[in-house]
Amino acid sequence: MKPTLVALAVALASGALHADNELNTLLIEGQAELQTTDKARVSEAEGATTTTSEDIVEAQASNLADALQSNAAVQIDEVGGSRGSTITVRGQTGNAVSVRVEGAPNNRSQIMHKGSNDRDTIWLNMDMYESVTVIPGAAANTYGNGSTGGVVLLETKDPESIIREDRDWGANLRYTHETNGEANGISTDVAKQFNDKFSANATISAKDTNAYEDANGVKTDNGGTGSEDLSYLLKGVFTPDEAQRLEVSILQNNMDYSDYADDGTETKKKVRDRTLSGQYTFNPKDNDLVDLKIRVSQAESDQDSDEGTGDWSNTGGVTTTYAEIENTSVFFPTQNTMHVTRYGLDYTFDDVRMSYDNDDGTPKQVERTSIGAYLSDTMHIGEDLQLTGSLRYDSYNADYAGREAQGEDSINSKLSALWKPFENTAIHGLGFTALVGSGYRAPAVYEIYGKKFTSEYFTGTDADGDGVYETGNLAGCGDGNGNWCVIENEDLTGETSLDTEVGLTFERMGIWQTTDRLDANISYIHNDLKDKIYNELLGTLDTSIGTYNGSAYNVRQFVNKDEAAIYGWELAARYDSPLIFANFTFQDMNGYVVEDDGTKSKDTSIIPRSISVTLGTYFNDQKGRVGFDTKYRKGRVEEGTRSTSEYLTYTVYDVFASYRFTENLSAQLRVDNVTNKLYSKSETSEDSTTGEDTTSYQPGRNVKLGVNYRF
Repeated sequence: MKPTLVALAVALASGALHADNELNTLLIEGQAELQTTDKARVSEAEGATTTTSEDIVEAQASNLADALQSNAAVQIDEVGGSRGSTITVRGQTGNAVSVRVEGAPNNRSQIMHKGSNDRDTIWLNMDMYESVTVIPGAAANTYGNGSTGGVVLLETKDPESIIREDRDWGANLRYTHETNGEANGISTDVAKQFNDKFSANATISAKDTNAYEDANGVKTDNGGTGSEDLSYLLKGVFTPDEAQRLEVSILQNNMDYSDYADDGTETKKKVRDRTLSGQYTFNPKDNDLVDLKIRVSQAESDQDSDEGTGDWSNTGGVTTTYAEIENTSVFFPTQNTMHVTRYGLDYTFDDVRMSYDNDDGTPKQVERTSIGAYLSDTMHIGEDLQLTGSLRYDSYNADYAGREAQGEDSINSKLSALWKPFENTAIHGLGFTALVGSGYRAPAVYEIYGKKFTSEYFTGTDADGDGVYETGNLAGCGDGNGNWCVIENEDLTGETSLDTEVGLTFERMGIWQTTDRLDANISYIHNDLKDKIYNELLGTLDTSIGTYNGSAYNVRQFVNKDEAAIYGWELAARYDSPLIFANFTFQDMNGYVVEDDGTKSKDTSIIPRSISVTLGTYFNDQKGRVGFDTKYRKGRVEEGTRSTSEYLTYTVYDVFASYRFTENLSAQLRVDNVTNKLYSKSETSEDSTTGEDTTSYQPGRNVKLGVNYRF
């Protein structure tokens, strides 16, 4: 039996003797309220961090990068200005990070026909969400697929977050303006408590953004970074009694934008993301064994394009149906000890539609089904010790045109500990953290079946082993959408990770005065990846069979590598007092891949170092605040098969201020890139064939103004 499973068995077997009533709000002295099913499956003690809608407004977060800029575990790169974001958690991105809205995974990255620069893009309108929770690494393993890197959970606004105290209704109005890109946005929330059982809320948000300019005054991408966005949220909540709650919601995001070719040709595109969700919770106050949640969600993403011709057609989409049932029970509580046990089942079904059609004119489709089950137990031992252990089972299968790929079953475990042995000493607040656990992610459908999902797979033979495939066909090759010929791999297995973390944590009120607070943690992380999926270059196709823009087609296949690793340091510290506030985050990650011959090569795709600093002060009885942000990222050079990409080091400074004029009226001012620095988050890429290089620069100085009124 694995060591982590032995430790888990001990944690689950230990316990105390008797049960008390009314434990749903029970507190252990000096600790936070117990975890409940309606919260994320992972607590702050295991590394989960939550950003609320109030935090989002204060930060003037127009995108996910703004909302999570103070989280040390996450790096976010914008694509097309604020059009979308690629999310990297502790060195991993794409399918290794699961982004979920109301439970449903956002699996837009399954549509492989999109350009590589936006394949993993997540577009989220931050006006719609009540909270964003990030759970890095194997701490998130109870969520299953995508947990080798971590998960990002987004929950939409509720009536309770809008309705004002002592009223049965509420409304908020927010206006934003940005000078770079000349963006104007307006959003409004309304909510009504119709009676003691039913309430509802709605949010609508619209934003029109023009192309931004870099620090040289040059509009990027030939003017192709603007968009017109329209989003809305409708939610109804029914509470027949204090133990039950039923909520149903619909969220839709609409984006219209254009891409421009080098010759100025405009291609218009439309993206439609819709999430439907229903959730039922049952939490009787007199039963410690029942805290039940049942949720069914469906996330659908589709893209239409006029392909530069003016004639619109669908260019692919994915519909993900998600269902979960889970329960939390409290066992064996005594004065100093108790178990909080959470367990559940979940089901995920992906229906992926490509832009390519079958012979009968219907879009090519592939399906992937995943099922999982988990058991997690948290044991509280007095004020000093919290132990959490979990087990997770996953399986998946995929089907394309009758070609079934059956994945191997995966069982993953986790054990984490938070120990604070100094609570009765002068160094109270200091604690030790540790985690060892394994995560999992299933192969994407394009990794199994290739890039284009052709009715005839690419087959080829490299008879003399010189890397040139003398026989083959053009099935599964780019055919105008790239220069790959992809060999399918229905034997591809899912990735697993073994994540080991050790660290220190410190939390204390009254550092220099009675009302200030300091929170800090530092961790060393080592994540061994087994069967990691890589896109491997096998060779080239003989030019007598076909060429792509005059060059040979690359022959590729998604394969499992036996061993890879990501490791490094993560530090976060936050201080808050009636006068000043400060936030510091630091991450330094490296990695390697073990090649077939046993040699190690550096993983150059990992962002090596990032630092974020915020420092500010309150004034006028904390009605106002003013401060600055600094963001630093170290560059790297990534060697590709056709090009070398250099990601440049940069440091950017922002300043901000906000003021609450009345209980209802507040305003925020922010100046991003205040020094008007010319910098790039994306790559300077030199093509090995043509020698050409391109650089996409970020916006120059951008003044953001926000005004909020609460009715």
